[in-house]
This record gives sequence, structure tokens and C-alpha cells, in this order.
Amino acid sequence: MNVMQTTKLLRMAALTISLGLAAGLNAVCAQVSAIANLRPERVETGDTTSLWILVSGVRTEPGHVNFGAWASIIPSANIISRNVKWRRSGKQWVIRYTLLAFDSASLELPPLKISYGTGETVSTNALGLTVFPTPGAGLEEMADIREIQKEAIHWTDHWPWGAAGAAALLLLYLLFRKKRRRPKPVPVSIPQQPATPLPTPYEHALRQLEILKRNIPDSEEALQDYYARISLILREYLENRFAIPALESTTPEVKNMLANTSFPSELKKMVLEVLNRADLVKYARSAPAVTAREKILEDARLFVVKSHHAFEQQVHQN
Repeated sequence: MNVMQTTKLLRMAALTISLGLAAGLNAVCAQVSAIANLRPERVETGDTTSLWILVSGVRTEPGHVNFGAWASIIPSANIISRNVKWRRSGKQWVIRYTLLAFDSASLELPPLKISYGTGETVSTNALGLTVFPTPGAGLEEMADIREIQKEAIHWTDHWPWGAAGAAALLLLYLLFRKKRRRPKPVPVSIPQQPATPLPTPYEHALRQLEILKRNIPDSEEALQDYYARISLILREYLENRFAIPALESTTPEVKNMLANTSFPSELKKMVLEVLNRADLVKYARSAPAVTAREKILEDARLFVVKSHHAFEQQVHQN
């Protein structure tokens, strides 16, 4: 083997090692995150709510969602998972479960663990669910109905039919008098508690943004989750308020759907700018300054308020 062949083999080996190190570095740098959300977060007893789980940072389909942490709070029979599968939405994996709530309470639901890859797990955020009792109807008091006691068999039962008929008439007369003297039951009305109305999509979005405002991250570690939550709030508002399927669509797909609506151009530009800035942090992992973090939250709030008032004016004009 001459010197040129030896040099060529060494270069090929160095290239192979470099490619392997680059692939390993990309795998290490990929950050996996999971976000859980309940819609709605307040239900009546016997109603259902939807649990949405979004997983980012994995190429292959995630595995099993472990509900073991909820076993003492929500029975497994109340988690409907028939024909539930992960589906791809842009660069995220999305799955939806239906929960049944029968007992009125304020439930604090701990994070869930989701398996992915070759045995790794990622945890979601904690959730809160409020279940309030269904209003009852008024009831009327009913008088007790006493069982008629049969007379014991006696030799007088064989008296002539005339005596039996007279006794029967006397008994009917006494029963009639007793019934007339018995007081009539007085209906008692039970005051009904007014049902707490469910928040509108507009109120729900503002409430979620206000909660997020009190938890603006100071460090770069929590940026991805912060921007992902802003994007999720706006997408949920678009879907529930304007019937635009934004939760399962990418930002370019949302842009195409908005082009076919009567949205004012100013509002289209505002919401797409917020979604694109959130995508840069989620997927390109940019690190905006603290002032930029506050501004995107304020821009999201302004879009919700302006779009709500704009379409309310259209309804009144029509």
C-alpha cells in the first residue's frame, strides 16, 4: 500500500468520525417537551372535557401516556381512550382524550409521563379541573302511605252477607272522614343556585394570558414552554371563536385559512406575526430579550381584544 492510498483511508476515517459526532451532538441538543391542556377547565357533574397533549422535539411517534399519577383522582374508567392515536401537526405530535367527571370538586392534576424513543420519558405540566354540581329541581313533600293491615281470619267472616255489607259500608265511611281530616301536603320549594356560566373563548383566552403574564420567565431554559403556551392560547382562541382549525395546523396553513375569511388585514398581520415569533423560539431556539418576551404577550392580548370587538361590531351592524 503506497502513501497516497494510506492518506486517502485516513481522510475517509476522519470524515466518518466527524459525521458520527455531528449526529450525536444533534441528538443531544434536541430538547423534548410536552404540554397538556384541558378544554374546558370548568364542567358540570356528568359532563366531559377534552385533554389535549402536544409533544415537541421527537421525530418518531411518542408512546404510551401514563395516567398512573391520576389514579386516585380520576378513575381509569373515566378516561376514554378508544381509537386514540398520536397524529402529526407540523413539528409536534398531538393526542386527544375525553375525560368524564362525576364528583363536584376542584381537582389538582399532577404532570403525566409520556414515553418516547428507546425508553425515555417526558413530563407534562400540571393541570386544574373544576367540577361543579348540576342544579337540581324542586321537590314536593309526600305524605307517608301506610300499608293496609289484613284482619285475622275469624269465625265472624261467615256471618250473613248483610252483616258483611254493613261493616264494609261503615269502614268506607270512616275512611272517607279520615281522609277529609288529613292535612294536604304543603309543597316546599328548594332554592336553586344559579349555574355558573362557562367562560367564552374570549374570556378564556384573556384569563390564560393573564396567568402567563405573572410567570414571564427570567431564564432561557423556560423560554420554549413560554412561547409554546402563547401560540397554543391564540390557536385555541381562533378555533373556538372563529371555527378556524388552528390547533392542528401549521402557521403557513393558518395564514392560508385566514386569507379566505373576512378578518381585517391588520388583525391577520398581527396574529401571524405573533405565531411566527413563537415558532422561531420553539423550533429555531432563538433567545429573545426580556422586553421582547413581554411584548409578544401584550401583542397576543391586543389581538384577542381587537378581534373580539371587531366581530362584535359586525354582528350589531348586521
